[in-house]
Amino acid sequence: MSAGLRAGRTPVRGRVLPRLAVVLLLALAQVVAQIPPASAHAGGLSPTRARGAVVAVTPQVPGLSVTTIEDGARLRVRNDTGMRVEVPAGDGQTVPVTVPDGGSATWIDARATTLDRDLGAASRGTWEVPLTVGPTRVTVTGELVAGQPPRAASWWALAAGIAAVLLVLARRSPRPHVLLAVSGLLVVAASVAHVVGATLAVRSAPLWGTFLDATGIGLLVWPLVVAAAVAALRGRAGGVLGVCAGAGLSVVFVLPDLTVFHFAVLPVAGPPALERFLVALVLGAGLATAVAGAGALRVLAGRAAPSAHPAPSPDFTESES
Repeated sequence: MSAGLRAGRTPVRGRVLPRLAVVLLLALAQVVAQIPPASAHAGGLSPTRARGAVVAVTPQVPGLSVTTIEDGARLRVRNDTGMRVEVPAGDGQTVPVTVPDGGSATWIDARATTLDRDLGAASRGTWEVPLTVGPTRVTVTGELVAGQPPRAASWWALAAGIAAVLLVLARRSPRPHVLLAVSGLLVVAASVAHVVGATLAVRSAPLWGTFLDATGIGLLVWPLVVAAAVAALRGRAGGVLGVCAGAGLSVVFVLPDLTVFHFAVLPVAGPPALERFLVALVLGAGLATAVAGAGALRVLAGRAAPSAHPAPSPDFTESES
């Protein structure tokens, strides 16, 4: 009877984990949808709802170049006018900027930046930044253009689907430790691609410094997962534990980036859809790998049990006559 009950419960447990993963992701989606994007990407950038660009510099001054970079997050002034350029504070901008002759400056100007800018129902907006070139007063005029927001529910569903499929496969696989090792390596690859894309989008800071800043705990997690995956492929329980821990940390690492499912303009060098897919892959596969580790360890323990407790040798003593 007890064996029958255990056999009857197995399919139920197999369905609970995928459903639990989906419920957790849906709850997380509701929370993320209500919060503004954090400056979690490389270079202090974050997803936005609009792009910005300079429309006009009035009057035009020979040798003066004013442009936006990083989809309008920052202004860049290059000064070859022979005079000093002064950008005063005001209208939310608290720090004035001075650009000497022959120099350049890049900064986030509150009057022009797209960061934390909400156009509401409008599809376009304008901004102005005053500056002086020597005795000449100049006005820089720019435009904000709202982007088409993504279908957030589709990306959350993708993450939930990835998690559910991996959990089911891990439950049914005769060698779940191999599946978890592969999924852990996949999470690492997606995390690295995500960080590289965010790094290449930054034009206001050195490349390698930006990359190291963006990696965060990845510098420790990625080598851990790779080494643990090799051990897990060899059937070692410690390797499975390492893969699961690294996958869980990868999920924590990507949590601030979940706003990419909700915002139109992403600070990445590449297609926005690819960035959203990478985040969904890290979230779904990382969560499933972390959760499914216990089952893989039980399978490995079951295989090791016969060798750990060998059967007693038969007794060939002569029976009494």
